[in-house]
Amino acid sequence: MDIYLSLSTAFLVLTLTLWLIFFIKDRNFKRHLDKFAAIDSKKLESIQQDLSALCAGGLGVDERIGKIERRIRELVERVEELETNDAFENLQEFQQAIELAKKGADVAEIVEKCHLTTDEAALLIRLHKP
Repeated sequence: MDIYLSLSTAFLVLTLTLWLIFFIKDRNFKRHLDKFAAIDSKKLESIQQDLSALCAGGLGVDERIGKIERRIRELVERVEELETNDAFENLQEFQQAIELAKKGADVAEIVEKCHLTTDEAALLIRLHKP
């Protein structure tokens, strides 16, 4: 019976020793996991802050782009309005008259080709004669 008692005691000591080793390793492993969890938590917080900043910046850019698009539409409408307006045609006639004056055309030729008054043609010749 002594042998059974000795074996039982040895088995119990071995079991307790293994259990103690497992407990210590498990505790160390848990500490490492806690450290990694803390590091990951800090990284996640940093990423969340960066994402929030990017979203806020994106909204600002989106607002500016919207304003620019509205302004471009307004300008396109204004250009289209000017193109259909008689004033634009007059500008084209004046540009043509200036080119003729630079080439040395006389008052009669400018009046005939550009539908300007004699005084306007004479003024353009004085301003732009070669």
